[in-house]
Amino acid sequence: MKNHRLLKKLFAGSLAMVSMLAIGTTAFAAKTKIADVSQYQGNINWSKASKDLKFAIIRVKHGNPGDSDYSIDTKRTVNANGAAKYGVPFGQYDFAEFDSVADAQKDARQFYALTSTKAKFYVLDNEKRKSGVKGKEQTYVNAWLSTMRGLTNKPLVYYSYQNFVSVHGISSAKFDGSWIANYSAKPNVSTDLWQYTSTGSLSGISGHVDLSKVVDNSTVSSWYTNTAKTTYLSSVTNGQKIRTTRGINRYQTANLTGKIASVSYNKTLTAKSVVKSSTGAYRIQLTDGSYITANKAYVQAQ
Repeated sequence: MKNHRLLKKLFAGSLAMVSMLAIGTTAFAAKTKIADVSQYQGNINWSKASKDLKFAIIRVKHGNPGDSDYSIDTKRTVNANGAAKYGVPFGQYDFAEFDSVADAQKDARQFYALTSTKAKFYVLDNEKRKSGVKGKEQTYVNAWLSTMRGLTNKPLVYYSYQNFVSVHGISSAKFDGSWIANYSAKPNVSTDLWQYTSTGSLSGISGHVDLSKVVDNSTVSSWYTNTAKTTYLSSVTNGQKIRTTRGINRYQTANLTGKIASVSYNKTLTAKSVVKSSTGAYRIQLTDGSYITANKAYVQAQ
């Protein structure tokens, strides 16, 4: 009888273990959807959405200042914070409308400054052509890409519609992957991620949402499973110009205490030297005696 009771306990324990594994596997398997979202999805319940999402792609802005339809996505921050809170890896995208190399460079700098530091990757959404740029689309795409390469070491992805890529002969070979939309069938142009519908559904969202399918798992996984290495400017010359790539603060000490002022992105400051904080972190001392971070995610040497 004693052995019988022991066997029953062992059997019950085994069932519980199998049940827990099954629940865990089911929960993991449920995270199969890939959605891109913006302010048009309204207030997303990220607690619910996180149960379905493998990863998300969040809009940051549309166009550049001066464009008639320019706008910054009103939900970019709340969506990034919601995704991060509930453990959803995410990238962020920039709906661009280039009309010159300078415009593309300006667009990239503003986009980067508005993104979340928690984003795993960044996307150029290149689907709208301004008049007068025929034959120059690739030049502008390349200008955006090279500018972003100077700002971040995170993956950069090219997005467009199949027809736009075909008509304008866009190559995304220098990007870290491509994401192509075509709702009638799998794209006939090279792609790693396929946006297959604009009328999908997702827990936590009322109404339709764009959904995508993975074509090249190895490439797409590298976008959102990476851990970007933090790098610093470890040396500068006295008088060297430093460009801010995000909004930062100037401080009284190398420990970044005693805030003096805020500095917006794309401002030029003059460095005196690189010093270390009491914990060994690199800081830049400016010629006015104040200190700023030396983290390359926030500043770049000119």
